[in-house]
Amino acid sequence: MRRIMILGCGGMLGDAVYNHFVITDVVDATDIVLSSPWVHYQDVRDFKNLMERAAYFEPTVIINLAAITDMERCELDPEEAVMTNTRGSLNCCLLAKKFNIPYVYISTAGIFDGEKEYYSDDDQPNPLSVYSRTKYLGELVATKYEKHYVIRCGWSMGGYEKDKKFIHLIFDQIKNGAKELNVVDDKAGTPTYTVDFANGIDALLKSGKYGVYNQVCKGSCTRFDVAEEFVRLLGVDVKVNRVDSSFWQQRFFAPRPKSEKLLTNKLNHLGLNAMRDWKKCLAEYAEGWKCRLPMK
Repeated sequence: MRRIMILGCGGMLGDAVYNHFVITDVVDATDIVLSSPWVHYQDVRDFKNLMERAAYFEPTVIINLAAITDMERCELDPEEAVMTNTRGSLNCCLLAKKFNIPYVYISTAGIFDGEKEYYSDDDQPNPLSVYSRTKYLGELVATKYEKHYVIRCGWSMGGYEKDKKFIHLIFDQIKNGAKELNVVDDKAGTPTYTVDFANGIDALLKSGKYGVYNQVCKGSCTRFDVAEEFVRLLGVDVKVNRVDSSFWQQRFFAPRPKSEKLLTNKLNHLGLNAMRDWKKCLAEYAEGWKCRLPMK
């Protein structure tokens, strides 16, 4: 039985990862935000306390989900972003090295510049924002350790109340009575369902194939495509309007690549791709949102 230490487990991905591993493994789930009864306090920036906790728990795997993912917050406070996204990765990596155990670091499609339409596992990153630069540096730190799994996700969806991403933003507008949505159609990417992503982490751990992997749903789309499909699945009478990124520039001012489409070549080659088509995953996810709609 594995002893899995999960850092940053209080968010939307943390829910899926915890729910997957707790069935078969001993899990120590931690975060600086105590968002669930099973989450205990631990700051990845505090190496001394991190080492003390690990010495007590004796992990056989470290999974680092801890990150500041709010891109605008990172632009406004780059030092905080570095400390969590990069220094946090270094601390977890040193911990894994100390115990001689695998280190799983979760990265992002945003580390690419969007000049190409698709990016493979081995393409050279060129991050545009503070967030993406600090995440890429976290990758580089992780890859210095032999027993690393760097796993990149795309546009995350999952977690319902803990979902702070695009789907929740769209749902909140609908719940509050919006009859029209203004959604950008000049940004493309690959959605990533947290449930499938957690399954993929486990598949990689069991394979023993260390390395850097893109892990996203099959298929690609624009933000407009996702919103239109989500509205259709909810069965609500809401119009989705196409706008370009300048429409939301004041609110979302951090630079974002035009394309964040990832290819999963390495996972496909190894027969380890646990990700389903994004529309199938969104349909599954939307079922849980339907019951959260106001009663008519």
